[in-house]
Parts: sequence; C-alpha cells; structure tokens
Amino acid sequence: MHLIHGIDYSVVNPDNKWKILRSQSRFALWALLISSGVVMQGFDIVAGGQLAALPAFREKFGVLQDDGSYLIPAHILSAWNSIAPATEIVITFIFAPLIEKFGRKWGILASSLISVAGVLLQQLAPDWRMHLAGRGVNGIAIGMMFTISPLWIGETCRPELRGFFLCFFNTSIVFGQFAIVVVCQGSSQISGQWQWWLPVVAMYFFPFILTIIWPFFPESPYWLVRRGRRIEAKKALQRIYGFKEEEYYEIEVSRMEEEIRLTGDLHGNIDARPPRRVLGINVELEAECFDATNRKRTLTAIFAASAQQMIGATFVIGYATYFFELIGIQNYFGASVALYVVMLVASMSAFPLTEIYGRRFLIVGPQFMLCFMLLIIGILGCVPDKTKASWGIVALLYVWALIYQLSIGATGFVLASEIATMRLRATTQGLITITNSAWGLIMQFTVPYMINPDAGNLGGKVGFIFLGTGLIAGIGGWYLFPETKGLSFEKLDELYAMKVPPRFFKKVVEETTGRNNAAGLVDTAKEEGAGVEHV
Repeated sequence: MHLIHGIDYSVVNPDNKWKILRSQSRFALWALLISSGVVMQGFDIVAGGQLAALPAFREKFGVLQDDGSYLIPAHILSAWNSIAPATEIVITFIFAPLIEKFGRKWGILASSLISVAGVLLQQLAPDWRMHLAGRGVNGIAIGMMFTISPLWIGETCRPELRGFFLCFFNTSIVFGQFAIVVVCQGSSQISGQWQWWLPVVAMYFFPFILTIIWPFFPESPYWLVRRGRRIEAKKALQRIYGFKEEEYYEIEVSRMEEEIRLTGDLHGNIDARPPRRVLGINVELEAECFDATNRKRTLTAIFAASAQQMIGATFVIGYATYFFELIGIQNYFGASVALYVVMLVASMSAFPLTEIYGRRFLIVGPQFMLCFMLLIIGILGCVPDKTKASWGIVALLYVWALIYQLSIGATGFVLASEIATMRLRATTQGLITITNSAWGLIMQFTVPYMINPDAGNLGGKVGFIFLGTGLIAGIGGWYLFPETKGLSFEKLDELYAMKVPPRFFKKVVEETTGRNNAAGLVDTAKEEGAGVEHV
C-alpha cells in the first residue's frame, strides 16, 4: 500500500473525504470553471422577471396602458420564458448522443459561441420577436452546458467527494440568479436604453470565460478510458490534479477501468448489440435507460430534478422581483437582492451538508416543510388587507428560499447526477436536462398567466397551485430517493440489482457492513486462537 498525501487512494473510503478535500484545490478550480457555463442558466431563469421590472424594458417591448404606464402582456412574457426550455429540450436530444461519441470538451466551445450569438440577438432586438429568437438561441447553449457540467464533474472527481463538488452545479445557477438581480438593481438607476442593455450585455462574460479556458480544459478522463485511450486519460488527470505522484494516475485509471468492467458484467456489453434506431438515430442508450434493470434509477434521477420545479422554484426564484412589485412592495429590487443573497449563502452551505447528513435526509423531510409554507402563502393571498399580507408573503418566501437551497435545490442535482449507472450517465444527464427543461417550459409559460394583472392576478394564492404539485414531489421522493452518501457506483449497482427499496438503502448497507465487520472479527479471533494452540 502506497500512501499519497497520507491517503490510500486505491480504496474508496468515505471516512477520508475531508483529508482528500485538502488536496483538491486544482480540481475545484476546474469544476468551478466548467460550472461557470451553468451561470448562464441562472441568468436566463431570472432574466424574464428582472427585465420585466425595468421601466425602459417595458417601454421598449410593452403595451401602453390607460394610466400612461407600460405593461408587457402575459403572452409575450410566457413566450420569452418558454423559448429557452423548449430549445434546451430539442438540442439535448441531438447533443447527448454526440458528447457520448465525441467527448465532452468540444461542447464547451460550441455552447460558448452559440451563447454569444443568442445574447447579440437579444441586445440588438428591434421588437419582442427578435428578442424571443435570441433567448431561444441562448437556450441551446444553456442546454448543452447543463448537460456537460455535472457530467464532467461527476465522472472526474473522487467518489468520496462527489456530492460536495456536484453542489458547484446548483451554486453556479444561484450565483447567476444573484448576479442578474444585482446588475438589474444597478441598471435600474440608469435611464434610457442602457437600463435594460446592461443586464443583457453582462451575459457575454460567461461564454468569454469558457472560450478563454477551452484550449487548456481537459477532456473527461472517464470518457477517454471508455474509449481505450489510457495514456491520454492519465495526461488529463495530471492536468486536472497536478499531483507529482505518478502512482495516483495509475490508481485512478485502474479504478475507472474496474467500474467499467463491473458495469459491463452486470448489464452486458451494449456495444456488441445491434443498435436500436428511431428515424435513423441510434437510441440504444436511451432505450437501455428504461429497461427493467435501469428504469427505476432513470425515473429517480428525472424525478429528483423535476421535484425542484414541482415545488415552486420557478415562481419563487424566477419571478421574485416582478412578484414583489405586483403585490405592492416599494423597494422590490432591494427585497429581491436580499432574497438571492440568502439563497446564495444557503446553497454554499449545502456543500459540506450533503456529505455530513446525506442526500435523502436533506431532501425528503424539507420538501414537506416547503409544502407547508406554500399553504401559508396561499392563505395569506386570500387576506383582504393586502399590505400586511404582502409582508407576510415576503417573509415566508425568504424562509422558503433558505430551506429550498439547503435541500432539494442543491441536493436534488447531486442525487440526480449520481444515481445512474456509470455507462448511462451521459444519457441519463441528457434525460434530466430534457425533463427539467420540459417542466421549466410548463412553469415559465403558466406562471405569468397566474400572476400578471391582465391574466390570473392570483397574488399569494399561487401558493395553493404549487402546494398540489409539491405534495406529489414530496410523496414521490419518500419512495424513490435513496441515501447515496459514501456509496460507490458499484454498490449502487448492487443494491438496485438486489431490488432493495431505495428508502432502505442506508439500513441495508449498515447491516451488511455490520455483518462483514463481525465476520472479520471472528476470523481474526480464530486465527489468533490457532496461533496460540500451535505455540
């Protein structure tokens, strides 16, 4: 046994996670850089509500009202906010098989260039239709990075710290949401065209960063190992970690090869089968995701990501500023900035919590707490005194956002990104992107109709709607979500193959570990007894 930095990397040992973390600064930088692409989605989720609250933007694209003010009709808001999720769905169907065939790295540059084109169309749009086209093009780039980022991190990091680093994904989204709120808060003090141009122009920053680092960014070592490119995988790992000890890279490549071998033994060699095609497209991997062996895992991953939308994330996060304005909060930009500060701090706090308390603990119980608060928000929406009720709703939205980011907001992506078997991770991540975008499409289309004065004008009563979908998410999570903290991919394969109910994974693992430890002690005692007798 050769120790590297005082750690035996040849075994996956969750007890070593904090020791391993001390030597992961270089990997953390790469993870942070690839996650910067997901910041674009945070921008996009919130952009509709933020821009709609700017007077210059409403004057440019809105309709003049009788009182002299401008209002953007609900159908235009819905179209703007629905187009990006729609294009994400379409591009992911095309893109997911391509990154499986050609690797992850090329998609980073492609998404950056597409994003620049989309932002340029939004900035120079003479009318709402051109702005719509720009948001759709940018949605293509978002869908690509939404698939690549968690996939690359999950494939490359050590299993002991998978949950910790996958939290980068959600925090990047929250940072994007926070950043555009701050930019809009600053631009609201400007008059004229730059009041709404500034938030749009700020979106150039993220594709610029990705384009600059792209020549130096390492390909996924796991993908290289799967392709039999062992030497290139070691070079990629060396660039990622920068360790001087060559033994580390041999250990990591061997670990990946063993995971691939075990997955092949359990599920068979998919590459040897004739591919299934639909309209000429190879859908073999997608079909395998829904076969009897993998169906529950695929549905669990999809449900973990969907639960975020079902419990009201789009309403609270995407339309906070606009909603605060509609319910009569005077300093609505200040209130929304404070809200996003709370969410950003909570999301960062989830980094260690996912590895300390686990995934299931941080998701299942808090989901029902979020549902209870949605119920109270709905009740407050029925109170005749709108002023007092509005402040009560604001206070509850702050608490809701705090709990959400500590639970399903951060940990939902972690669970969704690690639940699939290794061979199907890219395909499953694509399905997660598609499903998440489909929910986003539904919510982004319907929320403006729920809250806009020229449509539903529900105010706080919208809490009742998300209470219904949130309860479905909570009950489904109780049955579907396993505890994956500290489990290797091989162990997850084994537990699903044994048909253990996901909610009992932790109990079964603890019982198995206890029996193995007891058996080990008995064997040791027998050996010592035999030694004494021999003497």
